[in-house]
Amino acid sequence: MLFILYIVVHEQYKGCNMHLSYKTSKYKDKIYKSYSIAESYREGNKVKKRTLIKLGKLTALQAEQIRKICKITSNPDLVMTTLEDVVVDKCKSYGSLAIANALWKEWKLSKAFKDKQTDSELSTAVVANILTINRCVDPCSHYSIPRWVEKTSISEMLNQDFEPLNDDKIYYELDKIDQNQRNLEDHLFRMTYQRDKESYQYVNYDLTTSYFVGFKCELSNYGHSKDQKPNRKQVLLGIFVNNRGYPFKWDVYPGNMSEVNTLVENIDACTERFKLRNINVVFDRGIVSNDNLTYIDKKKLKYITALDKDQIPQIETVDLSVFDQVNAENFKEHLLKPEFEFKQYDDSLLYKDLGDIKGRRYVLGFNPTLFEEERKNRHERIECFEKFLVEKNQELKNAKRSRNQESTKQSIVNELKRLKIKKYFGEPELKEIRIERINKNKDVRIIKSFQVTACKKDVILASCKRLDGVCAFVSNHIEKDRNVFCFAAEKIISAYRDKNKIENAFKHIKSFLKIRPFYVNTDAHVRAVYSINVLAYFINKDLAERRKKIDGIDYLNSKKLYEPFEDYYYTTIKDKTSGKTKSEPMKFNSPVKHYLTKLGIRMS
Repeated sequence: MLFILYIVVHEQYKGCNMHLSYKTSKYKDKIYKSYSIAESYREGNKVKKRTLIKLGKLTALQAEQIRKICKITSNPDLVMTTLEDVVVDKCKSYGSLAIANALWKEWKLSKAFKDKQTDSELSTAVVANILTINRCVDPCSHYSIPRWVEKTSISEMLNQDFEPLNDDKIYYELDKIDQNQRNLEDHLFRMTYQRDKESYQYVNYDLTTSYFVGFKCELSNYGHSKDQKPNRKQVLLGIFVNNRGYPFKWDVYPGNMSEVNTLVENIDACTERFKLRNINVVFDRGIVSNDNLTYIDKKKLKYITALDKDQIPQIETVDLSVFDQVNAENFKEHLLKPEFEFKQYDDSLLYKDLGDIKGRRYVLGFNPTLFEEERKNRHERIECFEKFLVEKNQELKNAKRSRNQESTKQSIVNELKRLKIKKYFGEPELKEIRIERINKNKDVRIIKSFQVTACKKDVILASCKRLDGVCAFVSNHIEKDRNVFCFAAEKIISAYRDKNKIENAFKHIKSFLKIRPFYVNTDAHVRAVYSINVLAYFINKDLAERRKKIDGIDYLNSKKLYEPFEDYYYTTIKDKTSGKTKSEPMKFNSPVKHYLTKLGIRMS
């Protein structure tokens, strides 16, 4: 019946503005509906309708089916088909990309690109958006970006033609992105500060390195590698994050630059560019120098950091002899004696507030876990060297050809350096020995070789052992109220330990966003790639923070960050009979919609 009706309607009234209409009647307190197919038409300024086909009584299902027949007949782009004739023609990733793009829009990141932006549809902001989304959900090389775009729904999502997107376009836009770095920093600072001023009570600063493969860059150089790639040129990457871990300033420095020399300009940025007052700057021990601490004082900011091991004995009035009798079993009983004035911070730290020493506040700490690790590690490395020395002497004793004294000595020194225990041993001493060897002609041949000794420096070894598990925090929080420090020692320890926020940033950028190694070869491109990675980290950090509030789990450095949205695709379905296609993203189901509402993410 419906099929015949479809044929009649489709052939006789194709293109008419039809709809299903009905009239009601009442009989014995019961309402009846009588249906008909009607056409709307205009007569002058009035809209009228006329009945085309009377249908009478219909079930709810029949009424809905006839409404669809009217809709199909009225619209030539629609076809009637069956589920068996509908197939999925294309399927592109959508869900995760849409979430990253929604956060990009929410933080209004496109508005940060103000200087020298490309004046075309494929603008600098759009390219930056593409590169950032790629880093967020599926990091790949810049060479692969055009192919990645083709495989995803990003073109449909942004309603953008990406035909002009190629390697040259990307590298051209990287220059533009670099020129907007300061704008990006200002924008992120302004947005995060407006949302949460309290998150700027503490700002964390740190540096890491990233190496190069196959390319020359003027910024790149050999230096102390945190990637354990000493044979590769590198750059030094710096970043500032607020107390919630959101980045707001970043820099790329030459690979051989000392970390200590990077702090001053960043302190100036805090006070002059961002107008930050009464904040705590938290940074790692590798950046500590007397000049840096004095400069922060001069700028009237507070600092919280720690000292290197070799700096701890230089603290005036510090008495390290208290650690001479400490071991893994008695540390608590020993250090918590009233005369030593140590307190327990938690299971992994005992501390003593040394107070104000020449305008600086020092807090001495002892970590029993670190104590065991350092002592065991040193013992194993020394034992490894001693075994190496025995084997080396045996090899020298059995030498079949003469050995060079200098190269033999250097091989011992290199092993000490490799094991990082050179300071515990004196210069290797080589005693010459002569070995008789009889050649094939029965002639006696004299081989010159050596036996090596390396004496331990017992005084240095003892002083280092004394510092096992010992740490020291330093700050300029010296203000007192009624002879009690206004800023408790526990808060100094807590603030320094919380710098894992910045360590998480570097872990995410280097491991999950895959910044290393760099494959670009100009200073501007290196800086731009780092900027894109910081933007991607910003978005992922924001998503992780929102999910953590709901789930109680930090997914930042987990592959599960976008997991709830991964199974949603942009699909193209095709009617096999007519060949017509329709494309649209899959709709998020009710649980995911509810989850997005709780996350505060609005999908346009």
